[in-house]
Amino acid sequence: MKKGITIKIFLKYFALAGLLLFFSSCNKPAETEVSLNEKLDFNYSEYKSVLQINLLTLDSDLVKQDTLIQYYDTLKSFYQARNYEPVFIKSFDDKKLVDSLLIFFGNAEEHGLNPEQYHFSSIIREFHKAIDTIPNAFRYSNLANTEFLISDALLKYSYHLRYGMVNPKQIFSDTYFLPIHDSSRSDLFQPLKQENILRYLSDIQPESKRYKDLQTALKYQMRFRDYDWPAIPIPAKKIEAGAKDIIVSLIVDRLIKLEYLDTAKVKIDDFTLYDSTLVEFVKQFQVNNGLINDGVIGKSTIERLNVTPQQHINTIKLNLERFRWNNYSDTSQFILVNIPDFILYIYDNGKKIFSTKICTGIKRSPYYAERQKVYKKSRQWKDKPDDWETPNMYGEISHLVLNPTWTVPPSIMREEIAYKLKKDSTYLRDKNFKVYKNGEEIDPMTVQLADLHSDNIPYRIVQDPGAGNALGKIKFMFNNPFGIYLHDTPNRPPFNISNRAVSHGCVRVEKPLPLAEFLLRNHPSWNINYLKIEIGQKVEDKSIVSEYYKKRSSLRKYASLGETTDVILSQKTPVYIDYYTAWVDDNGVIQFRTDVYDRDKVLLNYLESKKLI
Repeated sequence: MKKGITIKIFLKYFALAGLLLFFSSCNKPAETEVSLNEKLDFNYSEYKSVLQINLLTLDSDLVKQDTLIQYYDTLKSFYQARNYEPVFIKSFDDKKLVDSLLIFFGNAEEHGLNPEQYHFSSIIREFHKAIDTIPNAFRYSNLANTEFLISDALLKYSYHLRYGMVNPKQIFSDTYFLPIHDSSRSDLFQPLKQENILRYLSDIQPESKRYKDLQTALKYQMRFRDYDWPAIPIPAKKIEAGAKDIIVSLIVDRLIKLEYLDTAKVKIDDFTLYDSTLVEFVKQFQVNNGLINDGVIGKSTIERLNVTPQQHINTIKLNLERFRWNNYSDTSQFILVNIPDFILYIYDNGKKIFSTKICTGIKRSPYYAERQKVYKKSRQWKDKPDDWETPNMYGEISHLVLNPTWTVPPSIMREEIAYKLKKDSTYLRDKNFKVYKNGEEIDPMTVQLADLHSDNIPYRIVQDPGAGNALGKIKFMFNNPFGIYLHDTPNRPPFNISNRAVSHGCVRVEKPLPLAEFLLRNHPSWNINYLKIEIGQKVEDKSIVSEYYKKRSSLRKYASLGETTDVILSQKTPVYIDYYTAWVDDNGVIQFRTDVYDRDKVLLNYLESKKLI
């Protein structure tokens, strides 16, 4: 397996050797085995009194030194209810527990989390001051601060591992509609009520394979963090096999750094010649970054080569956070659409059994937020910005629509239909559209352009089934408030490009028949051959064709007017439309994708502003 793209060999976790060395150096047991409590003359009552005072006043110096304290008021009430009895740090001799907890907090980096969120340095500082043999009049205060910081850290750490650092429905209020773990039903103080806190922290570590694989990928990417990473210039023209260009030497150097290319095994005679050997390595890089793997070096390939190790590290951290928001492992059969990947996957009993290219909604304009503010004030349709981005969402596919009609939304009437009619007055007629006004069908040639730009368009425009229908031959329906569905399409060229954010929000499927066949599994009446005949595709077996026509009346009992037929599925299948820009594939290969909707950018900015990452 090629270096630079596999990460399975990096499964071993790193210990916090430096931390343990520090504590062992200042806490070696004395030859007389005198405990710290004896040496420092520990007084429990005095310590408890100081803990109470600290919790009621919260030493201002502690707040200044550690601004990430989150649960002060909550913990004050918690300790008050237990008469200010400490939970974890009950004496100077609790070094072993502190060491163990610090290992968990320090290893937060393996989850893409910042250990300082969990007061890593502050706990070391306060506990070291408490147990140092140098005279210290504030020793109990330092010990009480250690107790408080550990409790605050445990609440945060436990919450973050179980639910994520943020609620995605608050960060992405208009695009995130997937189910998430309901933290409101959990006991916030559960970590503070454990008889064995170390076992509890071990038990809450995410166990899904996709999460663990991505943790390993994070360790792998950390190896490149300190590399010099100068930008490779975009070539004036695309570089194809056989070409000579000075940029090729820069690309070779980058592939070597990324460990795609091992010069000890592959001989390169001319670092400026883009030969067939280099083409294969570039193709592999393109595959792992969601590009068209044609081996041609152009703007997209160079841009991906220029992504720095730190950017990749951040991307992995963001996707670890997404993996903490939800998990599909409890669902034995489901469909996953990954927007940045532009791929639909079918999972059966935890195994990926099929995938196909898809197209998703067009990215919002960079001026979307600004125009949205204007629209909220004016409420004029002309001020409303386009919003075709496909949201993160969940549903259950309940039925198929064969030979569907397409009712054109008002927004598309204004922007696309009006534009096409202006260029060709016969467009609606030639594309099999029917037009209705006041409930009655009218001649498409009588549609007025001015009406299509009004606040209340007086027309209902419907495209009949047929070869040119925008929805193709099959719609895959699931309940959702956005009117979004999966569908076939006659528009094939977009499937040949890497960035397939080209639709009006719905998901176009390149290969709808295998998806339909999966959904029709165990159906008592329908099968894929019957479906093919119904949508006009040829089935060679004449006995099947004859059988179908004998049953057609009963099969089409849910038929709409004309050619359109609904197929009610015998079992609903979950579909998740999600957003991942980094993951590890079935071969142990790290996959990266472009942040097509800037959702990584939004999440990273938020986490950085809160010092969460």
